[in-house]
Amino acid sequence: MPSLKDLALLVHGETMGDSSIIINGVSGLDDAGPTDITLAASMRILDAAVCSKASAVIVPANISELSKPAIKVTNPRLAFAQILSYFYPAPKCVPGIHATAVVGKNFNGAGCQVGSLVHIGDDVTIGKNSVIYPGAIIEDRVKIGENSIIHANVVIRYDCMIGNYVQIHACTVIGADGFGYVTSEGHQVKIPHVGRVVIEDEVEIGANSAIDRATTGITLIKRGAKIDNLVQIGHNCEIGADCLLCGNVGMAGSSKLGDRVTMAGKAGLVDHTSIGNDSVIAACAMVIGNLPPNSFVSGSPARPHVEDMRIQAAVGRLPDILKELKELKKKVAELEGKTLT
Repeated sequence: MPSLKDLALLVHGETMGDSSIIINGVSGLDDAGPTDITLAASMRILDAAVCSKASAVIVPANISELSKPAIKVTNPRLAFAQILSYFYPAPKCVPGIHATAVVGKNFNGAGCQVGSLVHIGDDVTIGKNSVIYPGAIIEDRVKIGENSIIHANVVIRYDCMIGNYVQIHACTVIGADGFGYVTSEGHQVKIPHVGRVVIEDEVEIGANSAIDRATTGITLIKRGAKIDNLVQIGHNCEIGADCLLCGNVGMAGSSKLGDRVTMAGKAGLVDHTSIGNDSVIAACAMVIGNLPPNSFVSGSPARPHVEDMRIQAAVGRLPDILKELKELKKKVAELEGKTLT
């Protein structure tokens, strides 16, 4: 087991107190044991971390004194993640194809792992060290890069491209038809969707999400984007690099996010909207128009956050305002009556 000094070297941190103590695990404050290291990312919880059962604490670099051994780092949360990965490494790829998997012709998958009951279509390529978990369906002409993980019951439809170091969680569907119809004589006529989905490197997609194929062209998820569970991305959408999409986000067709955009839970975009780089869309906001870079919006319809907060505050005062208005109308009526007499 590593010493505190070993872990400090791992995360490029500086030790405080006894650096020779042995660390057997990493835990949160509430469940830390006497040989664990825990996290105190801010001054607000530092006292609780010191009083916990943990033998050591990860703290911000500006901490100068502590009554418990610690590792000081510039980014405590990053160090916590790195130490978690040290103690709980991801399962390694065990190359091979399970006997119950169905594999089509012209399969190129040297060095990958294919689990039980997986279906792989024709002309599929899966890169070295990638893992396909049981029950996944990989349709014709799909390409998956190296070191990617496709979890149980994921469906990747034909012609889609998945990059390196991508992780797609259980029951997500990549490349289903988009929701596109033309009304003719009172009936809905389906628009064929003949495009595809392209997912670049280092993307992670949560469980039970759906990313629709393009009508023509591509639906694009750029490098490093992180997508939560239960997210819907419509046809021909584009997600910029390092975006964060939280649970229940919905993007209608042909909407586009710049780089490093955050969409909080249940936020939505109407079709053909563009969001500038480094913007934040608050929870449950509904964006109905384009936004410039560095926007911060909330509400439905979405407005600049400060403006929306003023509106919400005013709405909360409506009962009092209505009462005052009623009293004013009564006084005006009385004054008008006196004037007439």
